[in-house]
Amino acid sequence: MMTQRLWLGLAVVYTCTAVIQLYLLASTGAVWAGTLTAAGFVAALLCVLAAWKASRREPEDTTEADSRRP
Repeated sequence: MMTQRLWLGLAVVYTCTAVIQLYLLASTGAVWAGTLTAAGFVAALLCVLAAWKASRREPEDTTEADSRRP
């Protein structure tokens, strides 16, 4: 659960950064802002995919931890 939350938090950070870069692209027309916007959204998507993978792996990890408890 912790790993999933970390990935989702990182996805939120990348998304917010990409939205700010999108604003800079719209207001200034800077090409670099468009490149960073695209890179930010791709990074956010990859973080969401990593969080999804972590959530699929989570039940296996918790069953091992629960089996050790009396």
